[in-house]
Amino acid sequence: CGRNKKLASSLEAVEWKIPVKVRGFETQMEKWMGACDCIITKAGPGTIAESLIRSLPIILNDYIPGQEKGNVPYVVENGAGVFTRSPKETARIVGEWFSSKTDELEQTSENARKLAQPEAVFDIVKDIDELSEERRHLAKVSYTLTSSFASLV
Repeated sequence: CGRNKKLASSLEAVEWKIPVKVRGFETQMEKWMGACDCIITKAGPGTIAESLIRSLPIILNDYIPGQEKGNVPYVVENGAGVFTRSPKETARIVGEWFSSKTDELEQTSENARKLAQPEAVFDIVKDIDELSEERRHLAKVSYTLTSSFASLV
């Protein structure tokens, strides 16, 4: 629901056939993700990365054009989730994953686990350190000198 209180109220009024907890904007998603069996989200890279690390099957329901669009085929083509903007299709997928297609849910979870890169942040720090070491000598070159070379390129 995010910050949409009207939507939250209407969802809370529904008599669900399964346990449902309606939440507003969350600041501690990692705790909620730890309690999930799958996740429905837009194609944000942070949420996708966390979902993969937790082996959560992903249902992508939207993306920001440009910066998130490429995340959709990455998740779908690697079998870590599906994409649909249809609420009815989302409900159908969730219903099947938790009834007749539990094997698909398990395989999607396994595919998510295989894509996970929990050490990525450490790899990035290592790469930055190596790059800075390689370019250490440039720190001794004056800005005037380097900026004049830039005009030649």
